[in-house]
Amino acid sequence: MRATRIFLGVSLVSVVMLLNACAGGGQGQEDADSSPSTTTTTATANASSSAAPTTPSPTETAKPVPPLGSPDLQDKQQVPSGMNDMSITGIRVAGHEGFTRVVVDVAGSGTPGWWTTYTDEPLQQASGLPVDVAGESFLDIGIEGIAYPDDALEPGMDIGNLPGSGIVEEVALTSIFEARAQVVIGITGTPADYSVTLLKDPTRVVIDIVDRRG
Repeated sequence: MRATRIFLGVSLVSVVMLLNACAGGGQGQEDADSSPSTTTTTATANASSSAAPTTPSPTETAKPVPPLGSPDLQDKQQVPSGMNDMSITGIRVAGHEGFTRVVVDVAGSGTPGWWTTYTDEPLQQASGLPVDVAGESFLDIGIEGIAYPDDALEPGMDIGNLPGSGIVEEVALTSIFEARAQVVIGITGTPADYSVTLLKDPTRVVIDIVDRRG
């Protein structure tokens, strides 16, 4: 009987120790699965992979915008098309790295044309009166196909001067005469290379003036 009790006691102790060992092993595995370091690493990897396609690199965001066309000092001319029912609805000036852009917004059913030339003393078309516009050199631009206000399909902007930016000191919309709107761009220094480009949807005439002041 005594040997039997000893055997049963030893067996009971063995079972208890085995149960404790199994319980300890389960708790250790649970801690590893919910480890803060493992969770953080997974979240960072997921955030990195999802953000990569939509986040531009610093090189992409800093890439400069080039001027349109092939800027030079030559006079430029483009014949308008369609009806002379257009109007100038706005003029915008923005300085960019290496050039300044002047955008002339045009509304109407036709396609505008232009003629351009540099001058030392800008004169208003038809009247021949001096144009009061800041600058040392002046790019005289006629936007062709522009109607008188009463004949235009859409209301145009008022005659007057606008502040410049970059190499452009000031811009003047002087008048509308015989389907031509005169725009004078005053720039700093001597005449600079420039390009004139027609863009559509919406229609606009873009003048890019190279700034080599460094």
